Amino acid sequence: MKQHLTDQFFQHQIDYDNHLMPLKYYHTHVQNGIPDVLFHWHNEFEINYVYEGSARYHIDYHYFDSQVGDIILIRPNAMHSIHPIQDLEHVTDSLVYHLDFLGTSNLDQTSILYLQPLQHDILKTVPRIQPHQEGYSAIKEVLFTIFDIIKRQEPYYELLLKSQLFQFLHLLYQHDYIIKKNTDNLYRKNEKLRGLIDHIHHHYQENLTIEEMADYMGYSKTHFMSVFKQQTGTSCMEFVIQVRLREACSLLTSSLKTVLEISNQVGFNNLSNFNRQFKRYYHMTPSRYRKQFRKKHSYIGTRPEKL
Repeated sequence: MKQHLTDQFFQHQIDYDNHLMPLKYYHTHVQNGIPDVLFHWHNEFEINYVYEGSARYHIDYHYFDSQVGDIILIRPNAMHSIHPIQDLEHVTDSLVYHLDFLGTSNLDQTSILYLQPLQHDILKTVPRIQPHQEGYSAIKEVLFTIFDIIKRQEPYYELLLKSQLFQFLHLLYQHDYIIKKNTDNLYRKNEKLRGLIDHIHHHYQENLTIEEMADYMGYSKTHFMSVFKQQTGTSCMEFVIQVRLREACSLLTSSLKTVLEISNQVGFNNLSNFNRQFKRYYHMTPSRYRKQFRKKHSYIGTRPEKL
């Protein structure tokens, strides 16, 4: 169930080891600007705990640099990204699980009052809880208990895990870290942007233009560029480049295709532009990136570690 993340891009679907237990536990160590998690969303609830360093989080309309001890909450369906800060390391444990593990689909009072509103965007979580805030110690203690249960997987651990996940949610409600979600114009823009990001994810290989993306959202070109920059923190074309480069990284490390073939496959119009953009983001050529990855992983199995 535990995975060490080395690369990640849009996650619309979480791949569970066991679909009867829709839950994943990750340990992530950001080094040298990798991984850089681009804007994405998923149906699951995500909880991050920061052990070391700092990274720049963007969760819905909230921007912040994480700090040691932060408990970071990403509600179901929230658009979010995590970017390294220069050469700072960032060490976290993350739990990603679907609220249906706790019974969202059940027609009982617990589900109707607490689970369904959170799953279906009626309620939202605060983006983070810090050590000085109310209830932090109790919330951290339960979170660490959850991590420990997942690591040990002792007999009957599933029952204990579910009880602690309920306890975690209870504390969030008790200390007002789950609140009513606004359904204003910004929310509607958010929904439109979700659709566009999904469109980019599926069509990044094509010649995407600002005019086409503006038309997709039903905005003028000027208004579209303003809205996109406001909500993602980057321009639309920079975002497309980032998506293409992330896919290129995946192909460089998982295929035998040439750099030219990869450049064409991910949507760059010529090799020199691909090399220039790659070096701008990763401070090395694609060929060097591939060599460094192979050298680093030459003695490591290709499958992620499981508990």
